[in-house]
Formats: sequence, structure tokens, C-alpha cells
Amino acid sequence: MYTNIFQNFNEHSEKTFAPLLKFNQLVANNFTALTNLQLDAARQYADIGLSQLQVSTQVKDVQDLVSCGSKQLETMTRVSQQMVEDGKKLAELTQEFKSGLEALAADAQKK
Repeated sequence: MYTNIFQNFNEHSEKTFAPLLKFNQLVANNFTALTNLQLDAARQYADIGLSQLQVSTQVKDVQDLVSCGSKQLETMTRVSQQMVEDGKKLAELTQEFKSGLEALAADAQKK
């Protein structure tokens, strides 16, 4: 008798909390991916900044200054490209999260 009560309670709990568990997993996975994206971007931008710092410390004459200016232009192009790539990655991550939420909502409506 008590076995059936506990078994029914477990089955009911699993059915009740399954959508919440799936939602929490989706949010946790998205948060992890977003954090990794931000850490990678911070690392890349820090590397760019540090390389610019190294270049600027080696300016000793006018020719070096001209060379440093052209390297800064190259760096700005690189930063612009990196920002575009980061934006695309963020948009892709957002789309994946949205798709996951829509799938969860569709599953919830079926039940």
C-alpha cells in the first residue's frame, strides 16, 4: 500500500518538475556559453591592447612613429572585425536559446 503511494508520488513529481528541470538546464547551458563567449572576448581584446602597448613602447624616432600609426590602423581593423564576429556569435547564441525556449513551450502545450 505504501509502496504505491510513494511510487505515485515519485511519478507525479517527475512529471511536474520535468519542464522546470529542462528549463533550468537550458538556462544553465546558455549562461555557461555566454560566460565563455565573454571570457574569450575579454582575453582577445586584452591581447590586442597589450600588443599595442608593446608596439608603442618601441617608438624611438619618426619612422617608428609612422610604423606605429599604421599598426594602429591595422589594429583598429582587427578590433572592428573581432567585434563583428563577437556580435554574430552572440546572435547565434541568442537564437539557440530562443529555439530551446520555443521547444520547451511547445512541449508544455502538448501536455
